Amino acid sequence: MLKKILVLAVALVCLCAGFAGTAFAQAKTSAERFEALSKDLYPKAQKEGQLIIYSQADVEDIVRLTDGFSKQFPGIKVDYWQSESAQIVTRVLTEFRAGKASVDVLQHDIDAQILRNAGATAPFESVQKKDLVVNDPSLAIIGMEVQAVAYNTKKLKEADLPKGWEDLPNPRYKGIMALDDPMRGGPLSIQLAILKGSWKSEAKWTKFLQGLKSLNVPVHRSTGAMFRLLVAGEFSIAEPALLHDVLREMEKGSPVNYVRAVPPVVFPDYLVLYAKAPHPNAAKLFIEWVLSPAGQAAYTSTGRTPNLKGLEVASSLEKAWSPKIKPLSTLDPEFVKDQGKWLETYVKPIWEAK
Repeated sequence: MLKKILVLAVALVCLCAGFAGTAFAQAKTSAERFEALSKDLYPKAQKEGQLIIYSQADVEDIVRLTDGFSKQFPGIKVDYWQSESAQIVTRVLTEFRAGKASVDVLQHDIDAQILRNAGATAPFESVQKKDLVVNDPSLAIIGMEVQAVAYNTKKLKEADLPKGWEDLPNPRYKGIMALDDPMRGGPLSIQLAILKGSWKSEAKWTKFLQGLKSLNVPVHRSTGAMFRLLVAGEFSIAEPALLHDVLREMEKGSPVNYVRAVPPVVFPDYLVLYAKAPHPNAAKLFIEWVLSPAGQAAYTSTGRTPNLKGLEVASSLEKAWSPKIKPLSTLDPEFVKDQGKWLETYVKPIWEAK
């Protein structure tokens, strides 16, 4: 398991190599492979007649995907349930242990590995795997979740922005930072595990976490709600923010931007086939469609970072930062084995110290 995680981490670091020059050829190959598969799966999926999705994505993002899929493949009723990561994991594991054929597909971040370890996922490797930036032979990776430091352009001047992750726990941000709760197993928890695995310096990591705590700012249980407060001007800076949220608001003309001097923290966005899927053909068709050029176009229209090679979109790391950017992606192996134990062992003693 750890070997597989390390392979995935190395592949993620290679994102900085770029997609230039491959767009047309790769997309065409992917489209041809998907077309051949869909001719076989679509009639079977129509007979099943339904697709059930659990997702932690924003409702707007889910609807864009499902609407695009239904437009291309009519006759399959799509239902979804949206919730937070921990609630999805708890519900799926409960249903799986009870033997329930309750859901077909799960859109999840690294918590998908918890479901895989429990046997609640079915192995899935896309026919389009050669066209993907990162491939996992057991879980489909549809894109990258990219964390950035966001700020309100009306509240902070460029000269006052942090110069790197290490500069973020700066006393000048005391009282003006929106901070995710590092103990809830959300984006900041994942970020801390990636920084610890990437920096490989216990002293540097400990200083960073102690610095965040010393800011003595309120913590939030939802990065989405926290980001909306940043947009509204309630805070000057948000740690962390998701790149797709920032890009979407920038497109609307909202007074937000992200700090390019702070390199992105990235981790996979999975689309998982449930082990007891009641509509397996519809599930496989949906996963393959999301990985196809048409599906990736719908996926990246929300500002998310693609996994299909050669897509020159604003959310790609090359466009959002530069072709030379080196993202941080190496997870601390202990976090993958047991996230709860990792938080109790490494974060809690610092975060809850008096």
